[in-house]
Amino acid sequence: MRLIITMVISLVVFLGIATYSEMWISNTAQEISLEVVLLKETVRSHNWDEAAMLIEDIRKQWAEITDRWDIIVNHREMDEVNLALVRATKFIETESFDLALAEIAVIHHMVLHIAEKESLRLLNVF
Repeated sequence: MRLIITMVISLVVFLGIATYSEMWISNTAQEISLEVVLLKETVRSHNWDEAAMLIEDIRKQWAEITDRWDIIVNHREMDEVNLALVRATKFIETESFDLALAEIAVIHHMVLHIAEKESLRLLNVF
C-alpha cells in the first residue's frame, strides 16, 4: 500500500513540476515574442536607432532566460536563437532591411517553437 501511495505522490509531484515548467517557458517565450514583434515593426519603419536599442534589450532578456532554460530546453535550439540574435544585431547595425527582417523572423519562430516543443503533450512524451 505504501508503494502505491509513494508512486501516486511522485506522479502528482512530477506532473505539477512539469506543468509549472511548461507554463513558465510558455510565458517567457511569449514575452520575448512580443518584444521581437515590436522589433520587427521598428525595422519595417526604418527606425534603426530604436531597433538597435530593442535588439540589445532582447539580447539581455534572452540571456537572463537562457540561464534558467538551460535546465529544461535543448541547448542546440537555444544556440540557434543566440546566433540569429547576433546576425540580426549586425544586420540592424548595417541597416540591411531584408536580412534584418529575415533574422527577426527566425528569432520569432525559434522562440515560439522551443516553447511548443517543450510543452507537455502526449505526442511529445511518446
